[in-house]
Amino acid sequence: MKKRAASFLLASLAVVSLVLPALAATAVEEPPVEELPVEASPEIEEVQSAIRLDGEPVLTVEYEMRGGVCYATVNSFVTLMDAEAMVEEENGVVRVNASTVVEVVEFPIQEGSLPDEFQQAADDADQTQVPMDGGWMAAGETQGFPDMFQEPADGMTEGEAAPVGTDTPVAADVVMDDLNLVAVEGEQYLVANGRYLYAGDGLIQLNGCVAAPIRVLAKVFNVNVDFDPVNEVVMLTRQPGAQPYLDAGWETYNNDTLYWLSRIINAESGNQSLEGKIAVGNVVMNRLNNPRFPDTIYEVLFQKNQFTPAASGSIYREPNEESVAAAKMVMDGAQVMPTALFFNAAGLKSYAARTRTYVATIGNHAFYE
Repeated sequence: MKKRAASFLLASLAVVSLVLPALAATAVEEPPVEELPVEASPEIEEVQSAIRLDGEPVLTVEYEMRGGVCYATVNSFVTLMDAEAMVEEENGVVRVNASTVVEVVEFPIQEGSLPDEFQQAADDADQTQVPMDGGWMAAGETQGFPDMFQEPADGMTEGEAAPVGTDTPVAADVVMDDLNLVAVEGEQYLVANGRYLYAGDGLIQLNGCVAAPIRVLAKVFNVNVDFDPVNEVVMLTRQPGAQPYLDAGWETYNNDTLYWLSRIINAESGNQSLEGKIAVGNVVMNRLNNPRFPDTIYEVLFQKNQFTPAASGSIYREPNEESVAAAKMVMDGAQVMPTALFFNAAGLKSYAARTRTYVATIGNHAFYE
């Protein structure tokens, strides 16, 4: 019995000794888990932007291309250009208010420029210490002068001489530049600092915010705009030395031109669309800029047999609000008819219809080159 048990045990050990090497061989021959080489790891795709500012990609502006026009949300574009600007948006209306210090005007000490009460002290003092243009005075020896003269200049000690004259500031006026902007969804323009900027097909909604053509927004900040058709990129470039915001309307619009332009627009197309109003204004300004026509807007409008309202007197009627706005847009560069020099009632067999090149019809008017 013991011999049989021992034989069985020996047989079992033999089987195990055969199986274990086989298992070990299998484990060794199994290929290791392949790891992706570091250099072959997929790279994170660089975020692309269709907008560049001074050559750098802009990733914070919300934009969309529609019909070949790049629209950007007003709030994101304003924040890009002026991070301190206050932007409020509600119910399709966005309002922007901003201020920037553009210059600190310093007034130097010049001979004869001191107030009377200090000039006498200067006259009584040693002339070598009198503050004169390009002269010197000793710190601590300025009794009777304003407090600002009592302290040694920065980096100097008591008794050292401080230069005075055209390079010595004694007072400063802080010059600010302001921006006030209103944009309303659905309107065909926005208003910035009293300037009416035409937006073509109008202001749209983008991601729940009011958006405008980027060319219009760039004009608000005196930024140049170009388009790279090869890479389909909008290139924004700051103008060296330009003011942070566009000049106000009262500084820009010529009063005489605005007076007559708004009145002829109202008389000819006061009941037409904004596009039709701008088109009439374009014809007037195209003539003003053409050497074949008179040099002043008054002479252009009152040239014989040219504008019926000038002859009938209807040109003197008070223009409606949109006619005034259209005149401002035209003066700010809005162009619907950049080449037209004539217009008349659509379908009328006029001189222009017979002899001039037809361009287009807008509302009740046909336009010709």
